[in-house]
Amino acid sequence: MAEKRAVQDNNPASKDGHTQQQQLNPNPAAATEPLQISAEAHPAADPKPAAKKTQRKTAQSDSSETVKEAIKQSLSDIPAKETPQGACSDQEEVKLLHLEATEAVREIGFAVRHAYKSTTLTNTDQTVYINVQTKEECSLCLELSIQGFRVVGHKFDEVDRSCYSRHYETIYALLDDLSLGYRQSFGETLQNRLEALALEQRAEETQAVEQD
Repeated sequence: MAEKRAVQDNNPASKDGHTQQQQLNPNPAAATEPLQISAEAHPAADPKPAAKKTQRKTAQSDSSETVKEAIKQSLSDIPAKETPQGACSDQEEVKLLHLEATEAVREIGFAVRHAYKSTTLTNTDQTVYINVQTKEECSLCLELSIQGFRVVGHKFDEVDRSCYSRHYETIYALLDDLSLGYRQSFGETLQNRLEALALEQRAEETQAVEQD
């Protein structure tokens, strides 16, 4: 025993190393205490707050969707402002009706003696009156409506229910049925136009041959 103690006393390294070890870690059990304390001070995250946040977000999203649906429903309950589409379509029909009457007067001029829109009778949104004198010097008062053309009198600016005829889709069909002079004039005019077109075609063909 005396010899071992003498060896330890004569070995300063072992003595100092043991002393340093004691200084670095004087209480080994105490070294683990801070870790345990820190672990106890910061316990594992509780999943309940996260679940509460998720529930809160879900509730907020549900409430926002409910609000959106309520807004949509309230907007759909508001009556839409009526647009005058019907009025616009009626105005267009009136314009087309008067335009058709004007074109009819212009296009039948070559096959009748006289044709003009009446300025004595009242032209309304639904009817327009046209005075026509045929080649046979027969005076007619025609009515143009959405249903078409018809005879309403046998004098200018006269409406006589006893003279009402059936409706015709076009004024050409009406005059072709009532006026022989119109049919003849129409046939002659058509023949003249066809002959003129044939002459023009021959002239173009001749010119093309000369250029070749």
